[in-house]
Amino acid sequence: MRPIYIATEDEVSEAVAERLVGQANRGLVVEVRMRRGGNDYLKRKMPELATLARTFPVFLLTDLDRLECPSALINRWRGTLPIPDGLVFRVAVREVEAWLLADHRGFAELSGVPIRRLPGDPETLLDPKEALLALVRRYGGRRIKGRILPDRGSMASVGPGYTAALAAFARDVWDPLQAAERSPSLARALQRLIEL
Repeated sequence: MRPIYIATEDEVSEAVAERLVGQANRGLVVEVRMRRGGNDYLKRKMPELATLARTFPVFLLTDLDRLECPSALINRWRGTLPIPDGLVFRVAVREVEAWLLADHRGFAELSGVPIRRLPGDPETLLDPKEALLALVRRYGGRRIKGRILPDRGSMASVGPGYTAALAAFARDVWDPLQAAERSPSLARALQRLIEL
């Protein structure tokens, strides 16, 4: 088994990255997890990650958010820094929640949202996290609502169990191969990990 380092924005992205590595390339084992809150940390770590990737494979996963396209984000982050072959730099369009929504069967099982209500092309959503919350708010079961939706009157954008629930879903239930059929950026990430 060959070690791989993963660098992600948050706990949900970390769970997604681990699941992708396990699905795409059984010859890799996640050795080190680098995660601090948000993409500013990852952007600052780019030179270090590029250097590290000359020795060990590194899977860097971030969200596109409001930027125009993944290649623009990658070029902005790297500047003049060459990207070594060992650095798998992937961007979830628009957010990793789009990748989770793309597994219709799995997400419907988790949330109780009818499959026919799930977006056919989740990468076109401007705010996949908000779309996910809206779907659960409208169609979800009581248990999942209690975990991932904020309490009435709360200033929080998500419920106290949001991160834990989606990270567990990504690790244990989510099917990246099914989701890749509705998510081109996910399909590219899987392919790049397979090639690695």
